[in-house]
Amino acid sequence: MKLELTHTYACSTDELLRYFSEPELIEEKYEALGCHKVRIPQHLKQDDVLTLATKREVASNVPAVLKRLLGSQNLVKQEEQWQLGQGPAYRCSMSVELVGVPIKITGSMVFEPTDTGCVNRVEMQMKSALPFIGNKLTRFVHDEIERMANAEWHYLQTQLTTEPA
Repeated sequence: MKLELTHTYACSTDELLRYFSEPELIEEKYEALGCHKVRIPQHLKQDDVLTLATKREVASNVPAVLKRLLGSQNLVKQEEQWQLGQGPAYRCSMSVELVGVPIKITGSMVFEPTDTGCVNRVEMQMKSALPFIGNKLTRFVHDEIERMANAEWHYLQTQLTTEPA
């Protein structure tokens, strides 16, 4: 199942990138979104590539049919690789693991400048190999990722300046 989102911002791509690449801003962002035990076990910049890994605990409102698979709290491990050499456009490829949940999540983000700021184009792909319940699981994860991405966009709207840098 695929998820595509486009979020617009009234700031430069460089300013937006700070909230996806600076450890203290990443931690603040995830905590503001209700995540717990936010950690950044890897933050490595080599040449024009930033490799980033985050871990966080996320509470979710799991439907009864999925409660046994998901529980009410999940450990999320996310790995990102940012291509920084193409500024002012930036590209990120990512993989997300919900520890203990049989679903594969991959995706990308692209930051591009616009006349009034910038845009973040998000694509996520979710796939479960489970028979029968896999479709329900994938739909739930899709909806949760969409909810969290939109909450992140709303949070960033309050943090970023209204004028492009």
